[in-house]
Amino acid sequence: MPSPVGHALGGAIVGLVCQAGGAPAAGRLRSVMTSPVVVASAIAACLPDLDFLWGRHNMETHSLGAAVVAGLAAWLWRSGRIGGRGALAIALAWASHVAFDWLGSDATPPLGVMALWPVTSTFYFAHAYVFEAISRRYWLEGFWAHNLWAVTTEVLIVGPVLAATSWWRLRASPGRQGPPRPG
Repeated sequence: MPSPVGHALGGAIVGLVCQAGGAPAAGRLRSVMTSPVVVASAIAACLPDLDFLWGRHNMETHSLGAAVVAGLAAWLWRSGRIGGRGALAIALAWASHVAFDWLGSDATPPLGVMALWPVTSTFYFAHAYVFEAISRRYWLEGFWAHNLWAVTTEVLIVGPVLAATSWWRLRASPGRQGPPRPG
């Protein structure tokens, strides 16, 4: 299952796609990446792992039902600041966490995520092994090397998608000057 780094990168991609209009400051990368929708989406993509606190990892919070609840809560709580698109981005970013964990490696039973809760409590696991499992057993030999490798592969897989999405968002900025026309 991916680390918070991989989940945050996935959430940022969702935020970039969902934010209204173009970049807030006419195409500056920093203003694109720090917009409220992108930041909220990156955070929302990490929040399902709060279930570690009550010992139910990969269960209810790792579901599309929880993603809908998160989007509705964002819409009710902060609709003035992030708007409807922001609430949608938060729901989709939460759902990206479910998808990333579904695609990741899992070594702790029950394998997979309760993706369709509350409709069913069945666990779903893609057996795709796109993302390495992050070890939480810090006392084992190789803990740091394994987790560093896992985070590096997440950045190598998701980073280019984030870069391409950022480039696309910058090009879609209002007031962007296109290339000079021959003439």
